[in-house]
Amino acid sequence: MKIGIIDDDISFSTQLKNKISLYFENTVIDVFNEKFETLNLMEYDYLFIDIMLLQVSGIELAKKVKNKQTKIIFVSANEALVYDCFDIHLYFFIRKAFYEEDFNRLLSKIEKDEAESNKHYLIDEKNHQYIRYIDIYYIQSHRNICTFYTKDQEFQQYTTLKKCAEHFCSNIAFYKINSYTIINFKYVTKINHQSVTLLNQYTFNVSRKAKDLIEKYHTYRRYIQ
Repeated sequence: MKIGIIDDDISFSTQLKNKISLYFENTVIDVFNEKFETLNLMEYDYLFIDIMLLQVSGIELAKKVKNKQTKIIFVSANEALVYDCFDIHLYFFIRKAFYEEDFNRLLSKIEKDEAESNKHYLIDEKNHQYIRYIDIYYIQSHRNICTFYTKDQEFQQYTTLKKCAEHFCSNIAFYKINSYTIINFKYVTKINHQSVTLLNQYTFNVSRKAKDLIEKYHTYRRYIQ
């Protein structure tokens, strides 16, 4: 694992590095206190970024991170700035005033995500082929075939969307948005009552029957935080 800390507060960044090293074994931790615009941030699993950097906006710096697998964790002394982060696929927000409390909540979230990532769905019983829940972006049906879409692959199974909904939508991360599509809230970047856009830039129409979509999405967001 590789973790980066971007903060011009040398004292706090050192404290954060020491804290991280207590909980994550076999981890490379890089600390950057200056020259932020020249950094190559492509290879990190987690990035802790102070929003209020003197040299550059932490939010703008996060937008330059092209690796969609990197989990962005903003850190700030001003918790109101969390509302400026909605354009970022944010993983977590740490308030410096409540650093210990929020760091423990972050650890709990990571544990939940790891537990979720270990859940598998049997796609093909004959060939013993499984797919991880956490990897599924969305599921779409055509007649009696459902296609499961991940970042790089597609898997098909002879089943109905109704059966998939019974199985997956009992999980807080999944939601049936129309008569042929189930989405994973984990990969939502834009959402309203008319449409949903996922991390892969695909946009889907929302059925009028999906009246509790926004409520379910916010429930999911509260759960993972």
